[in-house]
Amino acid sequence: MRNWLFHPLLFYPLILVFAVLVIAVSVRPQGWPREAAPVAAQVDGASLVFEGEAFNSPAVGAEQNMTVIRDFWGRAQTLRIAQLPNQPPPTPAEQGARLLLTPEQAALIDDKPVTVEVTYTPLPINAATGMAVSLQGIGPAEWVSQEAPSEPATLRFELPAQFAVNAIGLRALSTGTDQAYGLEITRVRVTPHP
Repeated sequence: MRNWLFHPLLFYPLILVFAVLVIAVSVRPQGWPREAAPVAAQVDGASLVFEGEAFNSPAVGAEQNMTVIRDFWGRAQTLRIAQLPNQPPPTPAEQGARLLLTPEQAALIDDKPVTVEVTYTPLPINAATGMAVSLQGIGPAEWVSQEAPSEPATLRFELPAQFAVNAIGLRALSTGTDQAYGLEITRVRVTPHP
C-alpha cells in the first residue's frame, strides 16, 4: 500500500523546500557583517562595559582586520582584531577598530580622562604581541600601547581626555611583519575619572 506523502505532486515540492531551507541555513545569513553603528554598552556604576552584543557593529580602519565572532543565531560574542602585515605603530590620524558610542554614553566620558580595561584571549596562531587603545573624537587620537602577554589577561590603559568623544579605538600590535597578528577581545570596560 502506498503512502500519500510519496505522491510525486507532493513529494518533490517538499524535497525542494527542504533543500532550499538546508542551503539557506548553511549560508548563515545571521552571521553576515553588519553596518557600523553605535551600540549601547552596559552601564555598571560610572563605567561602560562592552561585551557580547555590544560588539555587534563596530567600525574598522584600513590598517587592520576585524571579525565579530557570532553564535549560530547571529548574536555577537567576541571581537577579533589583527594588525595587517608591515604596519607601523598607530598614528594620531588612524582610527583602528572602533566601538561606536551612543550620544548618551559618549556624554558620560566626554572631556574626561578614562581608564580602559581590555580583557582578551590571544589567538592560538599568530597572536599579537601588544595592543593600543585610544579615545576617538574630533581631535587627533592619542594612542596608548602595552605589551600583551601570550595568555588570557586584562590590560589597563590610562587615556587622556578627548573632546567630542564618539568611539573607543582598538588596535592590535605586533613586531612580526610577515602576516596578520591579532587578539580576541572578550570585554572592554571604560571608567571616566572626575
